[in-house]
Amino acid sequence: MRQFKKLADADRERIRGALQRLARDVTHPGRISGKSVKTIRGADDTFHRMRLGDHRVMYDVIDADHVIVVLGIVDRADLERWLRSR
Repeated sequence: MRQFKKLADADRERIRGALQRLARDVTHPGRISGKSVKTIRGADDTFHRMRLGDHRVMYDVIDADHVIVVLGIVDRADLERWLRSR
């Protein structure tokens, strides 16, 4: 993913660790808890946002397969524009 490769090394490691923790938590049924995770409900679809410093990881969970699909890694300043383009 291009957005991931463009990040600074420290940011990339922080996001990689958070996604690994998220993948571990997704195997358990129920909503992922925490202040940094929020569900976004749009007109067409529903997905989740995880806050990590100045970046937001937008993702969806396929419950049947216990799979996390990363939709984008967005800088906080560009989030509104990213959401409008969806």
